[in-house]
Amino acid sequence: MKFLLSCLFLCAHVLSTSQNDSIQTLLDQSKRTDSLYVSRLIALSDSYKTGNVAQQIKILNQAKTWAKTNKDSLQLAIIYQRLSRANNSKGLYDVAISHALDAKRIYDNIGKPKQQLLANSALVTIYRNNGYTKKAIALSKANLELIKNQPINKNTGRYYFDLGVSYSADQQLDSALTYYQKATALAKQVNFKAGEIFMKQSTAQLYKKMGRYKDAETMYEELLSYFEANNNKKGKALMHYELATIASLNALHQKSIPHYEASLALNREMNRLEFVKDINQKLFIAYSIVKDTAKAHSANKAYNKLKDSLDTKERKALIAEMQTKYDTEKLEAQNKLSTKEAQLAKAESRQNKFYFMSALLLLALVFLVAFINSKRLKQKHQNTLIRQELKASQKQLALEKQYRDSELKALKAQMNPHFIFNVLNSIQEFIVLNEKQKASEYLAKFAELIRNYLNFSNQAFISLYEEIETITHYLELELLRFGNTLQYTIKIEDSIDSNAITIPTMLIQPYVENALKHGLFHKEGHKQISISFKKTTNDTLFCSIEDNGIGRKNSKAHKASKSTTHKSFASFATEERLALLNQRYKSNIGVTIIDIENNAGTRVELTIPIKEN
Repeated sequence: MKFLLSCLFLCAHVLSTSQNDSIQTLLDQSKRTDSLYVSRLIALSDSYKTGNVAQQIKILNQAKTWAKTNKDSLQLAIIYQRLSRANNSKGLYDVAISHALDAKRIYDNIGKPKQQLLANSALVTIYRNNGYTKKAIALSKANLELIKNQPINKNTGRYYFDLGVSYSADQQLDSALTYYQKATALAKQVNFKAGEIFMKQSTAQLYKKMGRYKDAETMYEELLSYFEANNNKKGKALMHYELATIASLNALHQKSIPHYEASLALNREMNRLEFVKDINQKLFIAYSIVKDTAKAHSANKAYNKLKDSLDTKERKALIAEMQTKYDTEKLEAQNKLSTKEAQLAKAESRQNKFYFMSALLLLALVFLVAFINSKRLKQKHQNTLIRQELKASQKQLALEKQYRDSELKALKAQMNPHFIFNVLNSIQEFIVLNEKQKASEYLAKFAELIRNYLNFSNQAFISLYEEIETITHYLELELLRFGNTLQYTIKIEDSIDSNAITIPTMLIQPYVENALKHGLFHKEGHKQISISFKKTTNDTLFCSIEDNGIGRKNSKAHKASKSTTHKSFASFATEERLALLNQRYKSNIGVTIIDIENNAGTRVELTIPIKEN
């Protein structure tokens, strides 16, 4: 596959280079005062639009200078349109809008309806994609005014559809439906079957967005019949998938399964692996809900195999229209939350039982002392020994209670409500933006992290591998907040067997959290955190956590500016727990915090006695 892609890329590059050379030759033969010269400049810029947008913009700016100098308004408008598209592809949306408006003003002055329509449509798309939905609606209506007196043709319905999409983006769904229906009627009127089918699919999607599942289902069934009659495999696969999601949204999971299976078979036949992976995930959920464990396991295995395979390749997004089953994901999230609450209740029950037993023991000791004093059966020395033993027992009980409290505080620190809120808010944003695949993946990572926190809260020690895995899940979720500005590395010395070494549960994660919260959160630009593990001796593990944040001095100044003098709850809980661990297990876990020169970050160094499994 890689060889085929390389060949295709090479061929495309050779063709593009050949095309560039041919246009450049014609350009050299043109007179700089000739309008043909600027036309060839525009053509040359087009040859760079898929591979080198910066070069395309450079050439277009040359053409713009010529068009302005020679007062060629029509060519200048064409150049502005291309500059708008190029800057939009680079993410420079303000510049793209500015150029699109320049093109629109020229076309409005010239009075060419066809070009006005195209310029308006391009600007509508940019407005809509960047959240300016009211402007998109107004401009879409202006297009309908422009075509009001023109003969109806295949393109007429497009402008009604544009207005419908703008209304949908603005959440005016009833108005969107009205213009979808008008566009459908126009496609029928001119016997434009492809346009009619497209509008039916769009209308069904809108019904789904409106919660009119029955209307959506009816339309998808009509489309399925059409695609079956025309032996359109892609169409059939998509309609089966949409009918399956409608059934899932109505909690008819048994009904959804045959449609998922039909879509799966068609996509396998067409070797559309991204679709096959996604449908296997949906089948895993549906089979799990209807308690068909064997098929659920098989679907999940197929999903994981494809996911592992596809995630190792550079690939483009192949799924543009498939919708994720929102209600099922919501139910899964609620189930995981219920499990977490049950586990917390169980932990509280264990704590209450511990307090009760401690009280009983103390009461028994008090009765024992009273009995000894009342009987005076032992001499003064024996009474002194008994009092000393009693104080030792009370101290031990207090230490045990303090250790248990510190473990609960550590768990609370791991499950920071701000962190949980940020993650769930980011997942919700993916769902709102219709990026269901990302929402599903991050929800799974978040559930795995919470499961680890709750499972490990019952264990005094876990393996180094489990600690690293939990830190990795945590950092992956923090990437949602920091985005592309954050990078992290985790390095383990080759001589370390991470499964054979055990360390105190969740010992390292709080220091990683502090690095992000106090060191990197307030830093501008690139953020880096590096975590490394090595053996300094046969029985000592050395862990380094280094960030390129603002440093402790600047962090303290930032806190002072906000009048926040209280100590971080996570830091306090970690320090208290570390002291208790050293006392209880007679260990010597050392922590050193080092300020990197010039406030270029902070490094935390931990020395941990190795405990072999």
